[in-house]
Amino acid sequence: MPLPILSLEELLRLPPMIFGTIRWKISVGKPTGDPCASFDIQVEEHTATEFRDAGGGNIIPEPGTGIFKLVSNSVSCWAQADQGDEHIIKFKVSGLHFNMPFDGYYRITPRLRGNWRPSGIFAIGYRTIEPISANVVLKKDDPTQSCEFEVVRRSWFSGRRL
Repeated sequence: MPLPILSLEELLRLPPMIFGTIRWKISVGKPTGDPCASFDIQVEEHTATEFRDAGGGNIIPEPGTGIFKLVSNSVSCWAQADQGDEHIIKFKVSGLHFNMPFDGYYRITPRLRGNWRPSGIFAIGYRTIEPISANVVLKKDDPTQSCEFEVVRRSWFSGRRL
């Protein structure tokens, strides 16, 4: 069933959310069991830095601001049908709020976990996710954002992609 197309007004009424995709070539291998259980998707909020006047023309950051805070229980995940030669999972991060300027943002960091089946006879190298993380800013005029990641296989010796 196709997804509904939203008008601009409907889009701007959406609560702040982040949608993500993790894809990988079939040749990289496949997780055993539920593909979503083979990833840990960490969501952190970088709070906006607040400043205060320290006197003498000095402005310093307020302690406890401009830090990363873990956002828990905010990710839902589902597996998609293979597309060509790729496995795909999608995820949604909800329960968020709009970021404060100037340095407020969310950092999404997926990590591999669980057991993965080897790919091919010679499963050389290691799997990793690229990019390591994504930084996302949610604003009232842009309440939804997306990010994409890819599981790749790298050589133990050169670090090059296999």
